[in-house]
Amino acid sequence: MASAQAKRLIPKRPLKSFFPILTWLPAYQKTWLRGDVIAALTLWALLVPEAMAYAGIAGMPPETGLYAAPLAMVAYAIFGTARHLNVGPSSAVAALSFSVVIGLAATGSPEFITLSIALAFVVGLMLIIGGLLRFGVLADFLSRPVLDGFVVGVAVSIAVGQLDKLLGFQPEGYDFVPDTLKFIGHIGQTHIPTLVVGTASLVLLFAIHKYTPKLPGALIVLFLSIALSSIFNFEGVGIHIVGQIPAGLPDFGVAIGLKDLLKVAPGAAGVALVAFAESVAIARSYGTKHGYEVDANQELVAIGAANIGSGFSGAFVVDGSMSRTAAAEGSGANSQMVSLIAAVAVLITAAALTPLFFNLPEATLGAIVIHAVYKNISLTKITQYRSITRLDYVTAIVAAVGVLAFGLLEGLIMAALLGLVVLLYGTKQRNTLVLARVPGTDFYRGMENNAQGETFPGLLILRFDGSLFFANVHDFITAVRKTIAATDPPPKVVLIDSESINGIDATAVIALKEFQKQLAESGIQIRLAYVKKNVMDVMERGSLTESAPPEHFYPYVQAGVDAFLAEQESTTDGERNG
Repeated sequence: MASAQAKRLIPKRPLKSFFPILTWLPAYQKTWLRGDVIAALTLWALLVPEAMAYAGIAGMPPETGLYAAPLAMVAYAIFGTARHLNVGPSSAVAALSFSVVIGLAATGSPEFITLSIALAFVVGLMLIIGGLLRFGVLADFLSRPVLDGFVVGVAVSIAVGQLDKLLGFQPEGYDFVPDTLKFIGHIGQTHIPTLVVGTASLVLLFAIHKYTPKLPGALIVLFLSIALSSIFNFEGVGIHIVGQIPAGLPDFGVAIGLKDLLKVAPGAAGVALVAFAESVAIARSYGTKHGYEVDANQELVAIGAANIGSGFSGAFVVDGSMSRTAAAEGSGANSQMVSLIAAVAVLITAAALTPLFFNLPEATLGAIVIHAVYKNISLTKITQYRSITRLDYVTAIVAAVGVLAFGLLEGLIMAALLGLVVLLYGTKQRNTLVLARVPGTDFYRGMENNAQGETFPGLLILRFDGSLFFANVHDFITAVRKTIAATDPPPKVVLIDSESINGIDATAVIALKEFQKQLAESGIQIRLAYVKKNVMDVMERGSLTESAPPEHFYPYVQAGVDAFLAEQESTTDGERNG
């Protein structure tokens, strides 16, 4: 029985729908190849320095940033539905990964690395299971203000978190969530040569982006800083460098146990939510731009598979990257062939080119991260809502401040809960309107837009604009009471236009039954028009219809009005004859 119900809840999907590569690869056009190759090289140029920098954010060795990308990109190319999305290391999920694991193990320890890998596996499994259970609908419950506020908060947190690399010192007791005041209080510890390198790298990154945006600025700055570091011996003057990065391919395999998976499971849910929400938001924006659909449920599977691939490579959590997706699309990307080509390029880099990065200053890596997240530190992302609705504006501010004040995971939970509260509040706020007939028609409109509308003594016609449920049914009942009290002469019948009531829950049914009984004691009847079938089904199961005869349910408002007028006429005739 349960199995049959599950089959009805989860519609069957053709096997091919789980592997979108079987659709796009056979239809691949030769004319796309040139654009995809150029886009792949652009993507590689951004990915190499960023991946190593993001590994530092995650508290992992630099090479794991390179290891995280290839299988993740291949997995997404196989399972993903967005033609342009690039999946790999990103600043937000790297920071979240660190915040989860740092509470369980010391940074740099073998256990820390093992738990970071385990987190990638658990996040991947959660996302895949969510996709199979069709939880993609959750993407619609994170409002744009919540996401924008959260992204701004994360970006500020990450940027300030890189100040230790640019200033050359880390204040004692410094936590992951940046404490700017501690840096200000210890500013005298700044290592000037490190500051010069970091500042120069940052200035050059912004200059290249502004004046020659098509050039791979991150790669140019990276190799320039390596050259200068090698020539002038930056390490000799106390500037920290990356040092030896193991050359070779990652040790593909699973070297974690169930105990490790269980340790990170509590924090993995929040990381999975961010990874999914960020990725789907990016994928949908480019799907809309290029005119194709993005399947949120399949995206859960695809991002999950990418994380399994990253964990299998001995790396950390991954998700969609806004900066790299934008760069690849701007360079002519047409399909996920870009990810497949870039994956090969990154593997070659990891296998043979890592010695090139020995003298890379950590200050330059910090500058690359700050530059990458800078565009997300945009107050306009939050202030844009001020002129739209105050509630959305406050929501965005609270989401951003929550991340900065309480931490990334805590901020995420706060932002998600805030989004649900806003959703509930928005659903609760519904109008109860007094209707009047538009003269010469059978249409009924609210009195505020229909001042000359026709009303009927003894009949009060109301419309509730929204579904009735536990949070708003008492508001509705209160509004009806007040309207009855303000109506002269007092109504004998309250006719509710139910056309806008798309749903009703048990609390609302019970409350309406009680209200119906109270009004009946005062000689007032409740009648309903245009009740939808799904709403009527719930009313019948809740016995609401037992206290109201079938003839008091009308297919439309005018039918209810006609019935009331006929009753009044019949009563009048009876009184006359009597």
